[in-house]
Amino acid sequence: MANTNLNPFDAKGLDYRWWSGSDGNIWANVEGYGVMNLGKGTYATQNVASRQGLDANKQIADPNAPANNPTVTNEYNYTTGTGSGSTSAPDRNMINIYDRQISDIKDNLGTIDKQIDNALAGVKSEYDTYKNEQQSQYNANKNEYDNSTKQNQQQLQTNRNIITNRASSGLRGLLRILGAMGAGGGSVARYEAPGMVTKQANQEYNNAGQTYAQNQSNLDTDWGNYQNQFENDKKKLEDWYNGQVKSKKQEIYEKGQSLLTDLVTALGNRAQYGGDFGGDISDAYSRLADYRNKVNRLGEFSKPNYTGITAVYNSPDLASYDTGNTNLTTAVAESTAGTSPLLTALRGLNKKKTNSPYGNNMEA
Repeated sequence: MANTNLNPFDAKGLDYRWWSGSDGNIWANVEGYGVMNLGKGTYATQNVASRQGLDANKQIADPNAPANNPTVTNEYNYTTGTGSGSTSAPDRNMINIYDRQISDIKDNLGTIDKQIDNALAGVKSEYDTYKNEQQSQYNANKNEYDNSTKQNQQQLQTNRNIITNRASSGLRGLLRILGAMGAGGGSVARYEAPGMVTKQANQEYNNAGQTYAQNQSNLDTDWGNYQNQFENDKKKLEDWYNGQVKSKKQEIYEKGQSLLTDLVTALGNRAQYGGDFGGDISDAYSRLADYRNKVNRLGEFSKPNYTGITAVYNSPDLASYDTGNTNLTTAVAESTAGTSPLLTALRGLNKKKTNSPYGNNMEA
């Protein structure tokens, strides 16, 4: 727009008001530009205005004239104006609005770090709950495994005791029968009978040991599988936690970006009413760039889900070795001595066989 009377005034579609000042200048208050001095008038005011292209319908009385307004420089101020002249009431209102807006935005930006701390504290609390659930279940399963292992060991010892007691009892029974047969002092009683009882007992010991070993192998295999699944659950939980931390930070930094964008706009608007806000705007842009970089870096990481505990421990049933159902028994009673498998075997060692199984001709 021209600011002298040498060129026609062109408002370019903007609203304006003009007046003839007491200083002899033609003044115009133009939307978006504020108050402009259009120069001295060398002719009558109306001629000058016509020459400059001013609309007579938009002429107002000189707002600086004491009779019109002794305190306000221009009556028609536009909020985006940057013209010269003292600050009007509408100007002061907008300045207050933008100052308050800038202050509020800065206050919110000042809580970014606190927001992050609070968000991460919430994630940590949830993570600790999940972790405690995992550990509680692990401890319960570990107790079950330990108890099963102890039970298996106790069963082995019980079986050994039963075998030992039965062998001892059976041997005493055999010796009584052999003594009754007149072979109590012979080699059969001294060597063959104890040796055969010991052999049978050792076989039962081996069978019981194999049952114990198979039980423990099953327990250890299932426990090892569970531990692998448990470690996988722990890793899933750690991945979830790290993803949540990054997600919360990203979310809050994105809010910070939005606030900084609003701050730049508010500072720019406020600068139209005077004051040096270049440093504040520069700082806001720098911080905006920093937040943008953080959001981009955080966005490179995935956000895995955590569906809870999946590891399951199935403790196997323990097989029992029944020492009462052995094929070879040392249980001998006098009433059944003639049918005792062990006694029959011992009698087969007698090389001097006779027709009478109860003769005194067993090998001494």
